[in-house]
Amino acid sequence: MSDELSIEEVESKLSLEVRKPQQGKTSICINSIISDKSQNIHLVLTMNTLASGMQFYERMVELVGPKRLIVFNSKKETAGDCHHAKSVTDVMKIITSPDTDIKAIVCCAHEKRIRKALPELFERALDSKKITDSNRKFIIHIDEAHKYIPENERYIKDFNLSPVVAEIIGYSATPNGIWNSKDSNSLFYRIPIRDVEKELLDIRSENYFGVKNCGLQYFEELDHAELANEYSSTEISSHILSLAYKGKKFTLKSPNWYIDKFPFNLGNEALMMGFLNNILPKLNIVPDQFSYHFAPAYPRVLTHYQCAQIILTRIQNANVIVLNGDGYKLLRNRDDKMAEIISCGLIRQQAKNLPNEERKQEEGLLREPAYMIQQLIKETPNCPTFITGFECVSMSVTLINPQLGNFDNVIISHQHFTSDKLYQLCRFLFNYARWTEENKKYIKTTKIYSLTKEVVELCLEYEAEIDHIITDCAGKSCTLRDITGLEPEEPSEREIKKEAFDEIELINKKLCMKFKVYEGNDEDLWKKAHKHYESILGKRIIGKSMPKKNEDGFYLSSDSKGLGVQVASTFKVLETEKWSNRFQLKKDCLSYAHVFVGYENLEDPSEYSIFIKCAQLKDTSATREYLAKYYDNTKNNDEK
Repeated sequence: MSDELSIEEVESKLSLEVRKPQQGKTSICINSIISDKSQNIHLVLTMNTLASGMQFYERMVELVGPKRLIVFNSKKETAGDCHHAKSVTDVMKIITSPDTDIKAIVCCAHEKRIRKALPELFERALDSKKITDSNRKFIIHIDEAHKYIPENERYIKDFNLSPVVAEIIGYSATPNGIWNSKDSNSLFYRIPIRDVEKELLDIRSENYFGVKNCGLQYFEELDHAELANEYSSTEISSHILSLAYKGKKFTLKSPNWYIDKFPFNLGNEALMMGFLNNILPKLNIVPDQFSYHFAPAYPRVLTHYQCAQIILTRIQNANVIVLNGDGYKLLRNRDDKMAEIISCGLIRQQAKNLPNEERKQEEGLLREPAYMIQQLIKETPNCPTFITGFECVSMSVTLINPQLGNFDNVIISHQHFTSDKLYQLCRFLFNYARWTEENKKYIKTTKIYSLTKEVVELCLEYEAEIDHIITDCAGKSCTLRDITGLEPEEPSEREIKKEAFDEIELINKKLCMKFKVYEGNDEDLWKKAHKHYESILGKRIIGKSMPKKNEDGFYLSSDSKGLGVQVASTFKVLETEKWSNRFQLKKDCLSYAHVFVGYENLEDPSEYSIFIKCAQLKDTSATREYLAKYYDNTKNNDEK
């Protein structure tokens, strides 16, 4: 008998919700939470930036309700009227309290949260009698799944194994990077695409402004070396350094902007800034009236402020909002020098001075990026307004609302990025289904000014691919070839076998029984274990089926590494792995059971748990056919 646990023998709890940028992924997530009438707790991992986290949080508060929501982070002031938890201990205290009815926990997808806090939370929940007795489980929602799932594959696999995790749902507009090849881990090889229109009756609106609705203009004739020349040998100014680092100590490998030889994905910064400087005069922007423009920078925060400097040099009266990990900042010209004059911190501080009800309402509105932008330019509304930055303008945030309108112009020169990163940068796309008819009248044709034709073509191709996924793949388990429109691979023998065994029905609903032994109650618990085993196989645990003891009094059990003394946590996966795992299945054998013993402390043989993995197959002709076809009937089977 093989006790090695293959991921292909574990029930997959992972699925994906795919939508275009700004096409309502947040609403779908929240609707799935409020429509769930079970006792399960929804754990929402938002993008690890202030702007996107605050935006998601506000929408959750409005629809789920503050008393049913835990904000799990280090800053209590961000929780508002919701419960706040700074640690896993705090979370457990709140969700096990008889005075609370928690529906959701919101936290950012910080590495420490995913890799340390969540595993600890699931372990403690598994050990909590209040949670296990009520059969409460966690449903994990991962925003921007294309980023956080590949970075944390190992941990997602562990969550998939956890008995207290019911589902894992990823949300993305660019999901391709989540899939793995056929020869690698199958959890990420074939992934179900959720059919939201069927599950939640969430019908896609036709009121969506995509890349194909924009006006496109390319400038491939421009000489790249000439464009980059002005900045290729220019040192980064002390003023830009002070804005980016605010007096903090830093190490700058090069005092100059990067050119064609750049590390990682930082890009040819000199070329990007040269293109921006060249294009701005061609836009014919009226200096004393509002217009709205999107000019994303490159990953280095220094480029965010240099782009602002270029814009303010060309358009003296502009509002430039830099949106990055530090929040929002409005920069304008002052005394012939670019100055940071308003930040989101000041706007939020002003809101605290309002009467209580007004304060709550205003603080809620300020969690929406588009509304924050409105407030930042409140004193200078009749000026051209530009949005720049990078990470915070490439995922999650909503920069458009009926009051601001959509963008007039987009300036993009990010030709070194892959198609998925480019498509995420399309924050100028928007859903206007809920706009009034009057607001819809003012929707403009956003003009895209691109240094290369390839950049926009890649975005258009990705947009068409997402349409294909939503239309043709919803409700199906798909491979990467399926979603990219390629011919499917021939299924392997293993896949055919897996599909066949998925057809087999079980009589027993619970795959594993656990009997926890403390010093003094060994005999009583083993009696119960024998009784359960006998109810499955018709005999007591005897012969090779009974775990043997070593000279130190420890029972020996097998895991993937072989026979030995095992910790109890090794066998927590028994309830979630495939029913057929750990059994040598034989023709005409419909009942199986296997006994494992795991210890709480490998120094103490008196405290342990007895685990009995069992399966009772429904007697059908198909079941007997599958057993006969796929398994060797010549080996001994001690579990028969």
